[in-house]
Amino acid sequence: MSQLTVKLSFKLLKGFFIRRLNRFLVEVELNNERVLSHLPNSGRMSTVLSPKCEAYVKEESSPNRKTKYTMFAVRREGIPIIVDTRFANKLTKLLIEKSLFPPLRKYRIVKENVLKNSSKIDFLLGRNGQRFYLEVKSVSYVVDEVAMFPDAPTSRGRKHIETLIKCVEGFNAGILFTVQRPDAKKLRPCREIDPKFSELIAKAVKSGIKIFTQTLVFHPMNTVEIIFHKPVFSIS
Repeated sequence: MSQLTVKLSFKLLKGFFIRRLNRFLVEVELNNERVLSHLPNSGRMSTVLSPKCEAYVKEESSPNRKTKYTMFAVRREGIPIIVDTRFANKLTKLLIEKSLFPPLRKYRIVKENVLKNSSKIDFLLGRNGQRFYLEVKSVSYVVDEVAMFPDAPTSRGRKHIETLIKCVEGFNAGILFTVQRPDAKKLRPCREIDPKFSELIAKAVKSGIKIFTQTLVFHPMNTVEIIFHKPVFSIS
């Protein structure tokens, strides 16, 4: 198991989560005032958000935004959890560009958001004429030290897996599950919530698709520790 630590390129403010207004909007207490914050996460987040848990938000400068803040992470019962699902992709891009992601250290990014069979795959990587399609999944649902994906039915996620299975017929392909909290020892597809997705993951592994895992540990206020090859992935 290898690991490294990266420093965040943005400043965070600490407040407290009050409530979720809709999928992408939350209310946060910041400096004794209630403010609205964008939540870049469409999951149910039943094991993530709880009233009055610590919330870490980023102040945005764009005048065209509906909200002034974006929520990056929370700390629930002492466990730091990154809630921004986009961060997993941004971090993966950085690691690959700097040859810091151990399983794909010699690959470079050829293209992002690659349209393949009417579905977009996060990354197309290249190495000596070889091609590798990589899809990144952000995971925050953990119960009894078991991380599970998804935490809500995902037709989009199923389509990604179906596309990767087709990709692997002529190229290499893989899925990186990024667990955005440190309390998981095992990772598996959540068949209770989306049995079809679970079936597709099993089919994908049999087809030769690689499964990678990494755990992100947020250390307030400005660093994230990356632990590669953790948690252990299992189909069941």
